[in-house]
Amino acid sequence: MSSAIDSASPAAHRSRPLAALLALLSGTLGLHRLYLRSGIWWVYPMLSMPLLGWALRADPWFRHPGFFAFSLLAVVTLIEAIVISLTPDLRWDQRHNTKSGRTSANRWAPVLIAIVSLIGAAMLGMSVMAIALEGWFNARLGR
Repeated sequence: MSSAIDSASPAAHRSRPLAALLALLSGTLGLHRLYLRSGIWWVYPMLSMPLLGWALRADPWFRHPGFFAFSLLAVVTLIEAIVISLTPDLRWDQRHNTKSGRTSANRWAPVLIAIVSLIGAAMLGMSVMAIALEGWFNARLGR
């Protein structure tokens, strides 16, 4: 009896702004993938948490290879937030909301999330590159 009720009820509607916001704020934990019911959501915390823990054990944690790998993963999730944000409503509904019975009509929220994600990815990428290049130049100069 419960299976007949479950099959008749519509599937949950997945919000594009919420998925993008989850990717922006907690992408390294994989919560955006969990929300979208992706089978690989667990890869993000399995990579990010050990890398961050490994980096934090070092004296200058921001110069440790674990920090650079964690930062790369963070930039990837920020790019995912941009891609999710800029996906058209029709394509989003075809991919994630086929059985929900609702359509998406997003306005400015995904665009603003994409802008913040782009700024964050650019800042993080430039900061990590500056730290890496400083270490490389100091090593070449013998400091």
